[in-house]
Formats: sequence, C-alpha cells, structure tokens
Amino acid sequence: MPTPPHIQRLLTFIALSIVLLPLGACKNRVSDKKIDFIELSPTVEYYEEAQEEPKKALFIDARNHERFAAGHIRGARNIRVNEIDLRYDPDPELLEYDNLIVYGENPGSASARAVAKRLIEAGYNTFFQRRVRLFLGGWVVWESSGLPIDTIEPENPDTTDTTEGNPQG
Repeated sequence: MPTPPHIQRLLTFIALSIVLLPLGACKNRVSDKKIDFIELSPTVEYYEEAQEEPKKALFIDARNHERFAAGHIRGARNIRVNEIDLRYDPDPELLEYDNLIVYGENPGSASARAVAKRLIEAGYNTFFQRRVRLFLGGWVVWESSGLPIDTIEPENPDTTDTTEGNPQG
C-alpha cells in the first residue's frame, strides 16, 4: 500500500530537518580557529605603525569600563561584546582600520576572546581582509612591558575627606 502524500511530505520535512538542523545550529558561531592570535612583538609593531599611519590599527579593550578607565593601551577604544550588534552591518568607522587588535586583562581573558569572535561574526573579517587579531598577552603584559598607556580621570572626582568630623576616624 503506497504512503499517502501528506505522510510523504511530513517524512520529507522531518528528514530535511534532521540533515539541515546542525547547519543552522552552527550559523553565526566562530571557532577559535578563525581568530588570528598575536604575541607582544607584533602587537607593538602594529602600535608603532599606527603612530605613523593612524588607520593602520585600532586597539580594542574588551575589559569593563572601570578597568579601562584605570589604564589602557594609549589610543584604545573600550568596546564590550554586547556593544557589537549583529543585526546591523559593520560600523563604517571600524572598517576604516586595517587591523582591529583586541585585548583583555590577561592571556586567559574570556571577554577579549568573545569580542574578537563577535567582531569576526559581525563581518569585520572578510575573504579578502582579516582585520581582527587577538593580543594574547593582554593588558598585564602591555603594562608590565612599560609601553604607552592612558588613564581616564573620573568625571566627578570625590574630593570629600570622609574621615573629617568622624569621631572614630
């Protein structure tokens, strides 16, 4: 007895779903293999090249705002993973740079790895140009090497001495 057409369509749909589901699940997933990891020496080279030609490299600090304000690579921008919206085309301002050097606190920085992956996922790496690089050493290696850094002063510094007038202080 032949299978009714509606059952055939249902079985075809189920079979295609089983085959295609893993492909859909992998969509927008970037593995570590897609990241170009760099050490201190090439990172310093990118930094020095950017001093001569500013669009050569942009350093992206993936740490929270407080850590960024306390100290960061001179000229870096603070971009967190949730600030990279995949619903829109890549930011034309970031596309002006030849290299986007992402770094975090230290070599094990999950936030830096996540920002690098999100930038790749958002389209900053193309078939013709791989812009995104992850500086493995991170802030601790840069700072301990005595390389140029900046800090951001608080907007409203608290100048009040809390020990004045305190009988226990």
